[in-house]
Amino acid sequence: MPKELFDQSPLLLQLKEAQYRLEEKNKQLELINQVGIMLTSELELDKLVQKVTDLATQISKAQFGALFYKKVNEQGEEHTLYTLSGADKEDFTGMHALRNTPLLAPTFNGEGIIRSDDITKDPRYGQNKPHHGMPKGHLPLKSYMALPVISRSGTVLGGLFFGHIQSGVFTQYEEELLKGIAAQAAVAIDNARLFESNLEAEQRTKLVLESIPLLAWTALPNGYINYFNKRWYEYSGLPVEPTKGEEWQSIMHPDDLENTGKIWQQAMDTGETFEIEIRLKRAADNSYRWHLTRATVVKDTEGKILFWVGTCTDVDDVKKAQQSLIKKNEELSRINQDLDNFVYTASHDLKTPVIHIQQLIQVLHEQAQFQTADAEILQELLDKSLKQLQHTIQDLSEIVKVQKNQEAAVEKLELAQIIEEVKVSLQVAISETDAKIITRLEQLPILPFSRVNLKSILYNLISNGLKYRSAKRTPEITVTSSLQPGYYKVSVSDNGLGMDLAQRGHKLFQMFSRFHDHVPGSGIGLYIVNRIIKNNGGYIEVESKLDEGTTFNLFFKHGIETEELNS
Repeated sequence: MPKELFDQSPLLLQLKEAQYRLEEKNKQLELINQVGIMLTSELELDKLVQKVTDLATQISKAQFGALFYKKVNEQGEEHTLYTLSGADKEDFTGMHALRNTPLLAPTFNGEGIIRSDDITKDPRYGQNKPHHGMPKGHLPLKSYMALPVISRSGTVLGGLFFGHIQSGVFTQYEEELLKGIAAQAAVAIDNARLFESNLEAEQRTKLVLESIPLLAWTALPNGYINYFNKRWYEYSGLPVEPTKGEEWQSIMHPDDLENTGKIWQQAMDTGETFEIEIRLKRAADNSYRWHLTRATVVKDTEGKILFWVGTCTDVDDVKKAQQSLIKKNEELSRINQDLDNFVYTASHDLKTPVIHIQQLIQVLHEQAQFQTADAEILQELLDKSLKQLQHTIQDLSEIVKVQKNQEAAVEKLELAQIIEEVKVSLQVAISETDAKIITRLEQLPILPFSRVNLKSILYNLISNGLKYRSAKRTPEITVTSSLQPGYYKVSVSDNGLGMDLAQRGHKLFQMFSRFHDHVPGSGIGLYIVNRIIKNNGGYIEVESKLDEGTTFNLFFKHGIETEELNS
C-alpha cells in the first residue's frame, strides 16, 4: 500500500486520534499534579486563585476561565473579586457587577455543577434585563461549565466558570477533573484565608506590643519564640536575631531555668495561661530583676492555637518590699513570742512570792501590835495593793491563755448553751443588778468556733455590760446572731453608760485602756476579745452613744461551709 494511502487509512487515523487523546490526558494529569503542588505551597490568596484559574482553564481545554471569590478588606467588609485566564478583563465588561441570575444562582448558592454544550440554548439563559443574553462587547460563548467552590464548613467561597466559543468542548471527563480541582481549591482558599487572618492578627498584636512599656513577645504553638518587642532588646542588650528561639534564656537566672521550662511545657500541652515569676538580667547594670511573666493563647474560630502572646512585668521593687515585709513580720512574730514567754514566766514566777507576801501580811496582822492609828491605814493600803498585784498577775495569765488557745479545736457550738454557762459564772452580778439577758439567735443558733475562746469573748462583753451599767435604768444586755457574706455575726448590746468613740475610740482595744474609773477593772478584757477575733481572721465594729449604751458587732470568719452549719 502506498505511504500516502496508508497515512489516510481509517485505522491509522484512529490510532493517531487515540494517541492525541492520550497525550492530552497526560497533559491534563501533569497539570493536575501541578495544581496539587501549588495548592499546598501557595498561601497568598490573590496569587492562589489566579494560579487555580490558569491551570483549571488549561485542564478543561476552555478558551477562557474565571474564578469568582469573596475577600474581606481591612475594614471587615466583604467584596467579590475575580481572576481571568485566556482573556482580558476588557472582554468581560460588567463582570464586577455579576448578578445572581437563574443561570448563575446554582453555582453561587452551591447547588451543583452546570455543564452545557451550548449555553445559548439553555432555558435559563437570557432571561434577565437589560441584556437578555450576552452583554454588548462580551466574547461569544457556546460551551459553558460552572462549578461552586465550597469550604469544609459548607460555605460557598466562590465559583469556577469556563467557556469556549465552540460547542461541545467540555465532556464528563473534564467535569470530573475540575470537580476535584474545585474541592482542592476550596481547602487551599480556606487555608490561605486563615493564613492571612493569622498574619493580620500577628501584625496587629505586634503593633500593640510595640506600644506598651513591658517586655513583650510572641511564640508559635510549639513554644518557639518568634518575636520580641523593642523594649525587650533595650532591657536585655541582646542583638535582634539571636534572641529568637531558645537563646533568650541566656538572660534568665540559672536557678529559674528548670522550673520555667517545666511550667512552659505544661502550658503548651494544656493551652492554659502560662504564669511564673523569674529573674531576668538587665544589661544596664548586669543585675537580675524579678519579672512576672504571663502568656496566653490566641485561637482561631475552631479553637486551634495560632500563637502565644506573652509579657514580662518588672515586679522587682514589689518583690523586695514583700521580702522585707516578710522578714519584719517574722521579726515581729519572734518579738511577740518573746513577749508572750516573758508574760507567762512573769505571771507564773510572781504567783508564789505574792502568795508568800500575802501569808506574811496575814501573820503580821494577827500577831503584831501597832502603836499608831496610821498603822491600820497602812495595812489596808498594803492589802489593797497586794490584791491589785494579784489581779494584774491574773490578767497576764489570761493573755497567755489567749495566745495558747489560738489554735484550739473548732466545734459547732450552740450559742444559747454558751450564754447560759456565762450567766452561771456571772450569776451574782446579774442578781445584784436585777439585769436582763436577752437572746435572739434564730438566724444563727450554731457557731463554729473554739469553746474556750467563745466563752471568754461573751464573758468579757456581758460582764462589761453589767459593770458599766447606768444608774438610771435596769441593765439589759441583748445577744443576737446572723449569717453574713463570708462571716458569722454575733452582736452584744447593752443600755449602759456608753462611750465617746470619736474622742477615745482609737484606744478601745489597747491593753490596760479604761474609759470609766468609778468601777474596778484592768483594761484587759476588750484587748483579749479583739485579739481572739483577729487571730481567727475576723474583726469587730463598735457603736456607742454616751448615756445610751454600746453595741459590739463581732464578725467571725467562715471556717466551715455555710450549708453544713446547721446540719
